[in-house]
Amino acid sequence: MSWFERLRDRHIFRTAFLYLGGAWASMEAIGFFVDNYGWSRTVLDVAVLLIVLGFPAALIIAWYHGESGRQQVQRTEASLLLTLAVLAAIGTFRLSTAAENPASQTDRSGSDAIPAATVDLGERSVAVLPFVNSTGVDSLDWLGPGMSDMLTTNLAQTGALRVVSPQRLFELLRQEGHEETDQIPQERAMDIAARSGARTMVHGSILGTADDMALDAQLIDLSDGTIIAAERARGSDVFALADTVADRLASQLARGEEYQFAAAPEKSPIELTGDMDKFREYQAGVRTAWDKLDSDSLEVRYQLVDMLEMMPGREDEARKVLEEIIAISPDEARAVGHLARIAIVQGDTAAADSLIVRYGGLEKDELKVHAGSGQLLERAARFDEARTAYRQALRVEPDNAMLLDLLARTYLRGNDPAGARIEMEAFTSSPIPAIESEAHLLIGDAWAWEGQFDEARAAYGQAAAVGVREGRPELEAAGRESGLWVDALLDPEVGVSRINSSVWTLLDLGRGETALNLVEAADRLYVKDSDRLYPVEYHSILYLKGRVYELLGKPRAAMAVYGRLLKSWGGVLDEIPRLSDAAERMSAIQAEWVDKGGRPPPPPPGGTRTPGTPRTEVGAGVSSGSGEPAPRP
Repeated sequence: MSWFERLRDRHIFRTAFLYLGGAWASMEAIGFFVDNYGWSRTVLDVAVLLIVLGFPAALIIAWYHGESGRQQVQRTEASLLLTLAVLAAIGTFRLSTAAENPASQTDRSGSDAIPAATVDLGERSVAVLPFVNSTGVDSLDWLGPGMSDMLTTNLAQTGALRVVSPQRLFELLRQEGHEETDQIPQERAMDIAARSGARTMVHGSILGTADDMALDAQLIDLSDGTIIAAERARGSDVFALADTVADRLASQLARGEEYQFAAAPEKSPIELTGDMDKFREYQAGVRTAWDKLDSDSLEVRYQLVDMLEMMPGREDEARKVLEEIIAISPDEARAVGHLARIAIVQGDTAAADSLIVRYGGLEKDELKVHAGSGQLLERAARFDEARTAYRQALRVEPDNAMLLDLLARTYLRGNDPAGARIEMEAFTSSPIPAIESEAHLLIGDAWAWEGQFDEARAAYGQAAAVGVREGRPELEAAGRESGLWVDALLDPEVGVSRINSSVWTLLDLGRGETALNLVEAADRLYVKDSDRLYPVEYHSILYLKGRVYELLGKPRAAMAVYGRLLKSWGGVLDEIPRLSDAAERMSAIQAEWVDKGGRPPPPPPGGTRTPGTPRTEVGAGVSSGSGEPAPRP
């Protein structure tokens, strides 16, 4: 009998496979408890030793007892197993005593361990810890380190602060002998931050959902654990949240003024070192103090509404709180506006109409009446009425360029760039330079929306010329920047617009879910929540969404967004290096669909055009806004 047959008959291969599988599962479980429940690192070291020595022991037992029938324990087998057992006992003893002996720990870590801060970075120094993803959504795990990095960059750019990055804190953690991890243990957070030389640290978490999240950040004095400042920002744009919190924290650090929570039950320092239970007690005290506030306080109720609006599906609870506000103060226009927004979200058109009218009657500030009503109407896709409201707001405040952006936005969201150009043309003769320049910018956006980039650049140049003529550098810069976006779009070396280059790298690596997170963040920043609807960003995001949907195996969704891109830019995509394969990708999806026996989807647009000639429309069956193809007749 060959060696291979003898090994097989004695189940050596099966034993090795089962042992290695069990060993891997055991290591994962032990590592989890070490990382999350404070188990000693020694437990993991001992487990590794026993698993390594146990593997040959398992194979020895299988060799001597793997065959059918009863086998006696032989002297050779007993000697080998005894030797392994002795090695396991000696190794376990050495590892255990080394963990209990501080001197041996010092010897093992050597000069890499940092016993104390080697430098004091001064009063206006801060260490930024990785933020915790508390949304409960695994796909948003990237937000924790991403938000920390953005906050670090924003704080550093103020020029008045010395900022220690999360990467430096991880480096200090590794020098203490900890393995690679994406979180700094809570019980070590203050100690690690203090050893970086910073005087304060920022500790925070992210709550809510991808569409409506809250960023909580606490600025903590490392000398005694006192919470110097606590800031919260809410919204759907992660970049804006980071900007807001960074500005507020920088302001507190720059002033050097300490303050406690307004509702804190005590003003004594909060000891966080090694005991998070005390911190939780403090949070509970804040909640208790909050409950004791004036029961008729409108601001308390508005804060509650904001909290409920962070959690989708709790609109009815928010409505009840708003109704309490109105019961206390019947003329509260702000509450009525909130109610109108909830009605729009829930699709209750009749209630929304009534509330919008009521809001207009209650709001005392005429500008807010028209601008607020316009935004509510625009949210309900009632663009004609929204335009009327924005025009009325411009009559009240004719030098408000943001109102002009909102007015042009309604045309682009309604896919009517020609209407936007006609409307904006009237403002190019405005005696107010800011309005004249903005009108040219928006006319350029309308041209770019249709892919007529030469005309767009000419309009952007006119906007910059207004700034030169009036000696207004900010107006000149805005016009030049818009022209540069178009140049970047068409330049094969530069890439596409301001969209993060990481998205393209993630697509190349096949990491669709992470790429989709970044694309959705860009969509909120440049499309959903932007006063000015940038056409270059809008169409670039359409292409990126198509690529991501393809990668995630969603051909119908990919075909829909490619169709919208081809509808606007079908004749000029050949000029755009990074987007030029959209038509080919659309055709490939259709061909694959047919190969699988399905009914052929609508064909991609064909042909090209020269500037000024009508463009070919997408074939029947592609919805312009639903995200899915409509059924063919």
